[in-house]
Amino acid sequence: MPRVKELPPVPDKPVVSPPAWVTGEEHVTLPGLSGEPSLEAAVRVPAGAERVVVLAHPHPLYGGTMHSAVVLAIAKVLAEKSGERVGTVRFNYRGVGTSEGAYGKGVGEVEDVRAAIHEARRRAPSAKLSACGYSFGTWVTLRAAAAEHEARDIDRVVLVAPAVRVFKFVIEDARGVAAPIAIFVGDDDEFCDVAEAEELATTIGAALTVLPGSDHYFLKSRRRLAELVLPALV
Repeated sequence: MPRVKELPPVPDKPVVSPPAWVTGEEHVTLPGLSGEPSLEAAVRVPAGAERVVVLAHPHPLYGGTMHSAVVLAIAKVLAEKSGERVGTVRFNYRGVGTSEGAYGKGVGEVEDVRAAIHEARRRAPSAKLSACGYSFGTWVTLRAAAAEHEARDIDRVVLVAPAVRVFKFVIEDARGVAAPIAIFVGDDDEFCDVAEAEELATTIGAALTVLPGSDHYFLKSRRRLAELVLPALV
């Protein structure tokens, strides 16, 4: 695929994935952090869950929602393979769907990821937490995990298709993240080629998995991606 060096103009009517639900999910509204907008979410946290995975979606101005195909694929595989042991929280950033507020230029979205992490903690106080972001979601997830480092319950961080040419990942983003970080990228990703992914992995001390024949959207390999991501999350 052609390399993309910067985000295109924001579309007037971005293509948005239709709503889709995983068996056992509740459609709920999450409280934001103090003074922050409340958020639309799909939550599946079984009683006694040992782990909860927080899933952050792609860029909200380009049609990214909690129903985006990659996020949904990971949520489905987690439910199928991990059952009652592992819960999930996927959510819409501020200004997306029925979430309150407006686009926060990456700063507000970090707080939204943190709000989802707090909800996971509230529902499963003794569970371990995993934080997983896709595309734009990788950028805000990494910074949210760093901001939450004092709690020490986030012990896995997964970044799927980090768009390194568009969002600046620096060592400061990972400072304070005690959890192991895993990166998954396609070898035909328009926003991050393999060499750039290797550089990012080295910079933030992450493990890297490359999916042959996959682009940024994993159009033909979403199920395979989700199954590869699973061990890094649980």
